[in-house]
Amino acid sequence: MYKRLTIAIAALTFAAACSQDPTSNGSTNELVLAQNSQQIADNVAASRDGRGATNCEGWFFRLIDTLRTTDNAQARMYLDSARINRDSAWAAWQRGDTAAARSFRKAAFRDVLAAIIELFPNAPARTGAAVDTAIAKIENFLGDRDAPRIRALLAHVTDLRTQADAALAAGDSVTALAINLRAMQILHRLVEHVRENHRDHDGVADNEMEDVGS
Repeated sequence: MYKRLTIAIAALTFAAACSQDPTSNGSTNELVLAQNSQQIADNVAASRDGRGATNCEGWFFRLIDTLRTTDNAQARMYLDSARINRDSAWAAWQRGDTAAARSFRKAAFRDVLAAIIELFPNAPARTGAAVDTAIAKIENFLGDRDAPRIRALLAHVTDLRTQADAALAAGDSVTALAINLRAMQILHRLVEHVRENHRDHDGVADNEMEDVGS
């Protein structure tokens, strides 16, 4: 009897240890903090404009709305190029050339960003400022709470902001906007990034944004 009880306790202890594997999903407490932090970022993006024009979806809808009432030839040229690149991506995917499909898809996304900047030249700086504000507010909210995965993501987003500012200073506004939008997208999906512990946060964010304009 004593032996069977000992084995049962050992089995339960082993199962509990497996369920608390620190390399798996984030803790429940950190997920709650991530939910609150994500809401902070979304509120910052929305407060800049009624439609949240400091994230990818917000800029895309502003682009479409503006093109309904204006006739900016350069912006329309960029969008025509985006359509051609999307068609090329689809053709490449159908023939099994995933590398080419990915390249064309990325080119199409950059065309859309170029159209946005043509109509809204301050888009890179505006989005970057929103990310900076969101980071500061989230860090203030976290205080000294234990949230290692959130803090690692914030550090990564801060590094993205440095890269974006460098690109903008070098005159590459499209790359600057792309990186700033990536940073905001990571904050916009912070819960998922913490819970799933993605190996490539940038890749996940870029794929989500490219889907918006496809």
